[in-house]
Amino acid sequence: MRFTFRNQPLGRIASVIAVLAVSANATLDGNPLATPDQQTLDALAIKISQDDNFTVLKAEAKAAYQTAHGLPISDEASSSIDAAIDELAFSSIQKAVNGDTYFPKVYWVDAGPRNWFGLDVPGGRYSYDNPDCIYRTIPIDSSLSYIITGYRHGSGPTDVTFSLISDPNSQNTVAYLSGSDLVVDSDGSYTITVNSSSGDNQTNHIQSTLLAKQLLIRNNLGNWATEKPDNLTVDLVDDNSSQSALTEAEIILAASWNLQESIVDYGVGALGIKTSINKVNTLSAPSQSSTLGTLTTQASSFGHFDLSDDEALVATVTQGDADYFVFPLTNPWIITTDPASQVSLNNKQAVANENGTYTFVISVEDPGVYNWLNTTGLHEGTIMVRWQGLPTTSSSSTSSTTSPAVDIQVVPLSELASVLPSETRYVTVEERESLLAQRLAAYAQRTEF
Repeated sequence: MRFTFRNQPLGRIASVIAVLAVSANATLDGNPLATPDQQTLDALAIKISQDDNFTVLKAEAKAAYQTAHGLPISDEASSSIDAAIDELAFSSIQKAVNGDTYFPKVYWVDAGPRNWFGLDVPGGRYSYDNPDCIYRTIPIDSSLSYIITGYRHGSGPTDVTFSLISDPNSQNTVAYLSGSDLVVDSDGSYTITVNSSSGDNQTNHIQSTLLAKQLLIRNNLGNWATEKPDNLTVDLVDDNSSQSALTEAEIILAASWNLQESIVDYGVGALGIKTSINKVNTLSAPSQSSTLGTLTTQASSFGHFDLSDDEALVATVTQGDADYFVFPLTNPWIITTDPASQVSLNNKQAVANENGTYTFVISVEDPGVYNWLNTTGLHEGTIMVRWQGLPTTSSSSTSSTTSPAVDIQVVPLSELASVLPSETRYVTVEERESLLAQRLAAYAQRTEF
């Protein structure tokens, strides 16, 4: 059921909100991601990618990524760059197909390849995709008003944010609604309004500005087996009867622009300035930012690793005031390889030390440590650790005594036990196989319906 509010009085709008809540609840037993709008947009994105290969722009992107990585580039790293650029190009198309502010849809993006609805959907990952995170987008125009209707399953995802951004590529934050401020009704339903009004004394409101272009919604799943993303729908309050939907030519033009911006934002910015500038096998100090897809309530630490078969990186993470953190590994071109493998662990999945910190081991070979991060056979790759649910730097009047932190060191595998906490948990080969099978089954739920 879909509604467009065409010059309706506020009383009528309020009454229809209740109907929308029922509509959002209509598929509670199904997959919140497997929607008709998702199918429509995926099919259109595939068609455009087949009709226009963006050959020149992809060549420019490849050159920019290679420059940002720096020489030498190993054969191992070179073997995956073309696939990474293909995903970058498809992500640019996905951003464009859901860019019509008069006909908005909720669209799951920044995800790996999948087969569903009879479609072979290519991967559209870019710039440190988080395996925990379900990223969804809604196009926004500040001159228009929108109502977003949601339904929460159980206690909901571990971390939720609604970020209004000024550009789908640089993703600078204009305004946001955090999960801790979201008011959810007792039946799990909620509504959010997005428009240019201040929304004084109004809950679940996001004020848009002339800069606003897109609402980027993050549902971070801490426990993959038990947590589900929220059901989401969007409806336009204003009259769109005189508007025509974007043409395919306009979408292709927008996709080309997205890819051009992505070359700078992700190739030069994320891979070069934020990552490769750091000394190998180190991580930058956690810092907060509102650009390049980071949240104002998020601290991030960037780095890249290069390990031999007999080496390991040992990282100790302090959660600090964050409600959620995740330590993910990505390939040299800042995308995940096989999320269902143990390429990441968050604070719900990992085992904490007795003092509350978390120690992770990064290595090519499995050392039998529970908190092992799997490089999936890669000797080099990239890292972006995230801490979320933090106070914004502008709203924090004093420095936290428990700030997020990460310490990292390289050790020979033969000396690994000597640097790990005495309480470190180990697993047998059989236990690891069971854990990975459980992770794979939980991850697969995202595309089952």
